[in-house]
Amino acid sequence: MGRALSREWGKRLGLVLFAAASVGLVRNTAFNGQDFEVFWRAAAHAWAGQPPYSLVRDGGMVFKYPPWTLPFFYPWAWLPLQTAKWVFGVFEVASLFSVLLWLRRRLGASQRVVALAALAFWGLWMVHTLDGQVVLPMLACALWLWKPAVMEENPWRAAGLCLGLSTKIFSLLPLFPDVFRWKALRSWVLAALAAAALSWPVMQAQQVSGPLGLLQAWKEAAASGATHLDSGQTRGRANAGLVGWVLREAEVPAQATGTEVTLALVLSLGLGGLWAWRSRQLAEVTRWVGWLALVPVVHPLPWWHLFIFAFPAAVLAMERSRQRGTAWTLATAFAWFLLCAGTEKLLGPAGIFLELHASKSWGALLCLGILERVES
Repeated sequence: MGRALSREWGKRLGLVLFAAASVGLVRNTAFNGQDFEVFWRAAAHAWAGQPPYSLVRDGGMVFKYPPWTLPFFYPWAWLPLQTAKWVFGVFEVASLFSVLLWLRRRLGASQRVVALAALAFWGLWMVHTLDGQVVLPMLACALWLWKPAVMEENPWRAAGLCLGLSTKIFSLLPLFPDVFRWKALRSWVLAALAAAALSWPVMQAQQVSGPLGLLQAWKEAAASGATHLDSGQTRGRANAGLVGWVLREAEVPAQATGTEVTLALVLSLGLGGLWAWRSRQLAEVTRWVGWLALVPVVHPLPWWHLFIFAFPAAVLAMERSRQRGTAWTLATAFAWFLLCAGTEKLLGPAGIFLELHASKSWGALLCLGILERVES
């Protein structure tokens, strides 16, 4: 009786603390949210019949996402910018809460581990909301829409999953195994048709002759970071992916976007193939969170906020490690450290060294190695 009462009070205290912390996260977006401003302005321009992709007008802060994603930002443009920022901040926090809820209900993670992980990842929540990013809604979509064999058995649900993950293109990596499954063809076709339908009004606003013109405008915008942003942003330690690390060590110029894409594809095939092979005996939910964790590792420009995709794998690794003993728990704690704490702000010069050597990517990969070992 006493233990049950203690758990109930612990749950209530956790909700109170989450609500208090959420206020700060919402304020981050309301008073900053420069990435959200990009989404809002692109949607507003499209509504006004102006090109959403315009390097001349927007420079490095041009809208860089695929055209079929822009209609999802239209409703935000119906609100004044400052009001939209407040509402979007609430939406981000709601997405975070839904991710935590999925970890408890669908993954079966304990309340203690989820709470500890949410605290450990606090810096990433802060960075995400300060930017006003869309990774948390993407992750919530990837978790709640997924189920075993979704691409083969539920085309409508799978199409929604495809559209959500395609927001950053390389985030489609978790669906890599389904490319080779004939039964998944219906889902891919439905997703392609939905993307085409959503892109149609964007093509009209962009004032191009056809789909190829729209794709060219998007391609130029997506590659503009190399020429319109400081190289420290694209090749600096803020780029915590393996692609950025390799090209940084090789001193490849930031303008070599073709090299970025090629290396990202090579790493996607290599690490994706390795995970597909090593995880074949694991539970399907473990395989799924592992695929999600690989996304920021292979992405050409993940920055910090995309490493939120490694959060479910980090939680599951700790949950499984606790059942296997102290050594595995300490190994997972070290992976968490690499993902969350190996920064200049916390460690000074040592943190700079870790950031320059893609510590977040190694932390994510370590979580996958631990999952493969403790579940096999």
